[in-house]
Amino acid sequence: MSSATLYSVSYDLVHAILAAIGSVLPYPGNVWITNPDLITGLAVLVFGAILLVATMLNTILLIWWERKLLGRFMDRRAAMHVGFAGLLQNFADGFKLFHKSTVKPREADTLGYLSGPTAYMVASLLIFGILPISSGWNSGALPLTLLLALAVFSFAPLFIFVSAWSSNNKYSLMGGMRSAAQMIAYEVPLLLAVVAVVIVAGSFDLTTIVYEQQNYWFWGPLFLALIVFVAAMLAEMERIPFDLPEAEAELVEGWNTEYGGMLFAFFMFTDYLRALIGSILVVLLFLGGWTMPSWVPAAATSFPLAGIVWLMVKTYIVFALFVWVRASLPRVRTDQLLRVGWNRMIPLALLSIFLAAVLVTVRCLPAFGCIPSLGT
Repeated sequence: MSSATLYSVSYDLVHAILAAIGSVLPYPGNVWITNPDLITGLAVLVFGAILLVATMLNTILLIWWERKLLGRFMDRRAAMHVGFAGLLQNFADGFKLFHKSTVKPREADTLGYLSGPTAYMVASLLIFGILPISSGWNSGALPLTLLLALAVFSFAPLFIFVSAWSSNNKYSLMGGMRSAAQMIAYEVPLLLAVVAVVIVAGSFDLTTIVYEQQNYWFWGPLFLALIVFVAAMLAEMERIPFDLPEAEAELVEGWNTEYGGMLFAFFMFTDYLRALIGSILVVLLFLGGWTMPSWVPAAATSFPLAGIVWLMVKTYIVFALFVWVRASLPRVRTDQLLRVGWNRMIPLALLSIFLAAVLVTVRCLPAFGCIPSLGT
């Protein structure tokens, strides 16, 4: 399933409803209500609403999943009192943030202060309209989806810096500058690791990349690229040990120090949106997407929505790995973070590209068996 497919379903649904209404209306009401421009506009709204609800529910579940995992890592129960196993705790937290007042600093730039978190969230939501989540309904899918997703994903440093600068707070500004430096340092190895995948798959289309992994998943032959991609993605998501822009002990709350209420909720929501996007990208690029190994029984992959279910199972497992890293490693210093990004990750990413080129050239390695579809 792709965003184009979901939009087509929304369009057909709106068209059917308006056609039914128009059949009982007299002229000119029946002509007005079946206007193509009206149908398109309503279809876009329905598509956006479905996308927003799906991402919000997944984000809420992701926060609950992290809380429960961190509780186990810290030998405690984590959230458990609000709802079954604490499932409603996040709804309670969101309700609390919704009722909190947003107090803008007197000297803050109003336009940047209000537009920064909004643009940060909207840009992340747009990526979900690009990522494929299952097979079967891929007609009309956008080309070069991987390139487009990474391009939109890279807008974050700009919006973070605008939010930090417009707050008129020196700690926020320092956090914003740290965030920009960190994301730029790790954007390069992230993209280079993606190049290794593109060389092997022979396409920038995420659906094609998933189909190229039907024989075997890319995490094996491209293990070095996977390590570089995961480390760079952790830095892009600003998760421990790369959470220097939000270092509470040093910068109060970093670049979002002056934000409260729903604007802070926008930042919090978007941080987990980006974590969800990063986990999905790892699954699509290295873990076969919605496909399963050949030894899995056919009954486990043939039920309705099986592709979406398996994609999300893999996604939550990858996110559990991110939480494991958070619970295990301390925060690094700024100079260490930048040194690793520029001096260590880039050479490793270039080495992964070389290995991918060798793999495509040789086509047949004893460790993985012959793979005739490589580079097609």
